[in-house]
Amino acid sequence: MAEILWGKPCAEVMDEKIKEEVKRLKEKNINPTLSIVRIGENKEAETYLRNIKKVFQKLEIEIEERNYDEKISFEKLMEIYKELKEDKNIHGVLILRPLPPHLEKLSAYALLPEEKDIEGLSYINLGRLFVGEESFIPCTPLAVMELLDYYNISIEGKDVVIIGRSISVGRPLALLFLKRNATVTICHSKTKDLSSYTKRAEILVSAVGKTGIVNGEMIKEGSILIDIGTNMVNGKLVGDIDFEGVKEKAKAITPVPGGVGVITIRALAKNLLEAVKRNEVGN
Repeated sequence: MAEILWGKPCAEVMDEKIKEEVKRLKEKNINPTLSIVRIGENKEAETYLRNIKKVFQKLEIEIEERNYDEKISFEKLMEIYKELKEDKNIHGVLILRPLPPHLEKLSAYALLPEEKDIEGLSYINLGRLFVGEESFIPCTPLAVMELLDYYNISIEGKDVVIIGRSISVGRPLALLFLKRNATVTICHSKTKDLSSYTKRAEILVSAVGKTGIVNGEMIKEGSILIDIGTNMVNGKLVGDIDFEGVKEKAKAITPVPGGVGVITIRALAKNLLEAVKRNEVGN
């Protein structure tokens, strides 16, 4: 029976470290503050937003919300970015995605002020990550690494297969594994014979949002399975991996819900505090 890699114990350890840092900053009259930009109605992001508010309230991190009409122009959004960049009371900026089509087409989130881009999605931060320089790391990939480290799961020299190639999860996660000396393969919707790759993975990550894309016949005996997928099936949240089908064969697996997602918001908070520290150094 696979070990369940619950996210809560890791999140609790992170919470304590974050609270200590927030307390230190407040003693210096610095109130860590996140600005959340919402453009139009964004039902897909509402759950994420509610969870951020809940966790950040517990961590005593301030949140300000800015809401704009979905017809906002690209030029106006750039003005808002400039305003947020210059506001010394704002330490991090999160723009809720997906954006309206006209802004998504222009990859508007990629032009966030890099020093406040705590989701690590600006092209500057992604570029720094690519070349191995210090950068803000996208939150879900960072959460995966926090989880693996918490459970003392070795990465160096391991065969890692990632299903999914998004710029927010699959690609940056591959770079993080490479940095830790793993051998990484990225699979995606056009990959032929997916199981031929997944069967050799010592660590298998699925982040595609497709229920049951990985079953028991597709995994290596004793592998570590990291499920980042979120899918609604009959009103229930489930992952990408057939949990029941793999639990007797895998060594360990993250649950959905209760796995990586629990840690992701803590990763966001960790990046925010890093932004505050960099601002301190800059001043």
